[in-house]
Amino acid sequence: MPALIPAILKGILFLLLFLIGLLLFLLLLLLFVPFRYRGSGAREEKQLSGCFSVSWLFSLLRFSLSYAAEKKAEFFVLGFRVYHSDETEDTADAAEENDFDYPESMASEDFEPDTAETAVVEQQKAITEQAEISSEHFEVTEPVSNRKGIPPQREDKRRRNVPEEEQRAMRCRGRSRRRFRKQRDQISAGTRKLQDFIRSAETRFDFFQDERTQRFLRFLKRKVFRFLRELLPRRMSGALRFGFADPALTGQGAALAAMLLPLYRDNLEIEPLFDREELSGNLAFRGRIQLFVFLFGAAQLWFHPDFRFVYRHLRGKNKRKNREDTHG
Repeated sequence: MPALIPAILKGILFLLLFLIGLLLFLLLLLLFVPFRYRGSGAREEKQLSGCFSVSWLFSLLRFSLSYAAEKKAEFFVLGFRVYHSDETEDTADAAEENDFDYPESMASEDFEPDTAETAVVEQQKAITEQAEISSEHFEVTEPVSNRKGIPPQREDKRRRNVPEEEQRAMRCRGRSRRRFRKQRDQISAGTRKLQDFIRSAETRFDFFQDERTQRFLRFLKRKVFRFLRELLPRRMSGALRFGFADPALTGQGAALAAMLLPLYRDNLEIEPLFDREELSGNLAFRGRIQLFVFLFGAAQLWFHPDFRFVYRHLRGKNKRKNREDTHG
């Protein structure tokens, strides 16, 4: 019995190592084995059609999506279809659900509320009407004093003793003072906002002109172009015919196509039509995506020596320090 314990421990350890190795092997496959995609599309006689598929590891896993008269989506594992979606089946199921016959008691429109609920509503209406009537006959008997605490009788006597012209002048002076204070507050608030904007602009300008920021932006630009090259199709072919009702608009489209000629040279044929209005053509493309490129590029960005400086500034942690260094 004691001799079996080391053998059992060795078996468990071997099983754990085997599982870890299998997971690492699958992870390496996901990182280094590319996902291949291909697609095609066409537009003829105002009808669209196309298909798109993604496969991995010699079509061990494959997903396809097609559109012609109806949409179809399929997923295959080891050549066996495990998922299938057809638009016609979905529409048929929806039609069956809409044809469901509801009971007459639920479909009837002559639904009447309970008598208890109607009694409660009538009682609430009576209470509100009584409250409105009492508020109409309510009179205030106590005198209301002004803001300064002067009784209304003394205030009326003072107003009677002051001429009407002086009262108007006093009201005009009060309005002008309030208007002047309001304008002064607005001007001061606008001045503070302008000063803050100028300071933030100077801080951002200094940040973008910094040598570390420029070095990181150049590195980021190279990585973005590398990611785009990995995402864009490797091969592409097709033809495009376009024409608009206005020949001048067609000419502008032809000029734009001529400007973009270096991007699709020998891959795409573009034909402008000046005598009729038409938009038709076909396109076919294929490419591959390798996850290791994106993972390795993201790691390079993260461990770049200037990434922390840019990240901390964008988070706002270095803005106060830069503002103090700039303005003292």
